Amino acid sequence: MLKPEEQQVFADLVTRLESADPDFRRRAARPPQRWAVIAVLLWSIAPICIVYGGWTGLIEAVLAGIYGTHLMQKRKKWAAAAESISASGRR
Repeated sequence: MLKPEEQQVFADLVTRLESADPDFRRRAARPPQRWAVIAVLLWSIAPICIVYGGWTGLIEAVLAGIYGTHLMQKRKKWAAAAESISASGRR
């Protein structure tokens, strides 16, 4: 948690960024697309790992599935946080 003076410094930095670059808020609010792409690729490679990798491939497939799920959850949390920030910025 930031101290009140640190929060003010952070708010000033964000304000300066927004004034210098009007598209900053829109870009910061959008979760990176690469997370979704990587998650889909991980889920797609999992069956191939199982077929060609035997028991080692099964372990790799489970890990790939778990990490893909983690990336999608991270993306959803990012989007929710960005929505709350943009909603507070509209007030």
